[in-house]
Amino acid sequence: MAGNIVYADLNFAGASSGPPHPSQHLSLPQCPHWHRIALGVGWAGNVILAGAVIVLGTWVTKGCCLEDFRSQLKQTLCVSSLSNSTEGSECKLCPRDWLLHRGKCYWVSKEVKSWKKSLEDCTVKRSQMLVIQDQDEMDFIRSVTKGVNHVWIGLNITSPERTWMWVDGSLVNQTLFPITNLAEQNSCGVTKGDQIHSEICGAEFKWVCQKEAFQI
Repeated sequence: MAGNIVYADLNFAGASSGPPHPSQHLSLPQCPHWHRIALGVGWAGNVILAGAVIVLGTWVTKGCCLEDFRSQLKQTLCVSSLSNSTEGSECKLCPRDWLLHRGKCYWVSKEVKSWKKSLEDCTVKRSQMLVIQDQDEMDFIRSVTKGVNHVWIGLNITSPERTWMWVDGSLVNQTLFPITNLAEQNSCGVTKGDQIHSEICGAEFKWVCQKEAFQI
């Protein structure tokens, strides 16, 4: 029997003749948890920094544009007023239909109303009825009212003291502006020429509002 060849199947423990299972592939090492957190924080920081740069650039651009706009306004609107002004290099403006004088804006009505209605109208215009400070202001009002017989101003009698008081709470200087007619209740002040007269508050006249000029 020496010439006979014997074949045998040899099976080793743990060996497999089939294709390797996916789980048998070499696995890559996993990044530590703290490393992933650090990467996330780094990316977030970059995004915040980029946003801050954009916002800062926008602010700078707007600031430059605002200064340019202000400069253009001064060149366009203030050159003529500055050349004729004795108030220095400041540029002050008034709303449309208002008149500029010594840093204040004045508006003269075209219709007539009672003193109280005139006062309310000035309040709506975010201003106050005229408070005359000195003779120069009186002369200016006389020039802009162009000889109108009576013009309401912010002056009335307070009761029960029967004291002439401006709408800003100050007392009238009757040495500078003596008031004609008797001081009676329900009396309000009007200008007539360069004088101040007392009239019944319910009468209807034109009026003057004033407010501070806008500086640019």
